[in-house]
Amino acid sequence: YFSIVQSYSLAKSRSFSSGSKDPKPKGFSGQQTNE
Repeated sequence: YFSIVQSYSLAKSRSFSSGSKDPKPKGFSGQQTNE
């Protein structure tokens, strides 16, 4: 579970870096399905 939170945090950081206001990046979506 902790891994998921970390991944989410990383994805969020990436989103901000990219300047995207999407809380659910496509990359994270794929990861969630994989889990």
